Amino acid sequence: MTAAANSKLVTRTFSSSDQPTKALIGLHGWTGDEHVFEPVAKMMNIDDAQWFFPRAPYKADSGKGYSWFSGTDETGWDIEKTRIGIHQLLADVRSNGFSPKNIFLIGFSQGASLAMEIALRLPFAIGGIVPIAGFIKFRDTLSNEATKESKATPVLLLHGNQDEIIHVIASEKAHDFFKERGNPVYFKRYDGGHKIPKRTGPIVKSFILDSFNFLEVNLSETLK
Repeated sequence: MTAAANSKLVTRTFSSSDQPTKALIGLHGWTGDEHVFEPVAKMMNIDDAQWFFPRAPYKADSGKGYSWFSGTDETGWDIEKTRIGIHQLLADVRSNGFSPKNIFLIGFSQGASLAMEIALRLPFAIGGIVPIAGFIKFRDTLSNEATKESKATPVLLLHGNQDEIIHVIASEKAHDFFKERGNPVYFKRYDGGHKIPKRTGPIVKSFILDSFNFLEVNLSETLK
């Protein structure tokens, strides 16, 4: 088996069209797998989309499900399998005819953290990232390793006001981080806990349809 084959993540797919124009990569949270994001994708009901649902490569230490990161703060963190696997998936998506401007990373919780970690290190901008109930763990490291090109990647941050697992302040800090580095960014709070409620679907759908118009309209509304 080749190194390239070894790097591939187990990935499910779902398409809302015979000729999809946008590639959406759904990144599950801690203890999730390649199945958990599909109901979310169907709930969002995004037209002309090809969804990719990769499974994280590390076993979660909870005894069930999978994790994008392996280790602890004391022993250090291993993300190499994840990094190689996601980059291989992005290469496969591009080889299927999707240009970077039509590729989006949508992540929940730990998957939201991964979406930010991966997208900002890419040597090109993508269509957008949607971190939901996420966090930036190593802000200084990410700031140092983020590319100039990734500043053009638009960002939609979503977080529940009643989230007791990852406090909404984590997305507030992420918003400030993106704003400081120059990314087009909008932060939307919603009433709810650590989950993706159905009412976030139209918000994500509007962002995917035309991220820059979405940001222009919503940011102008916040200034009124």
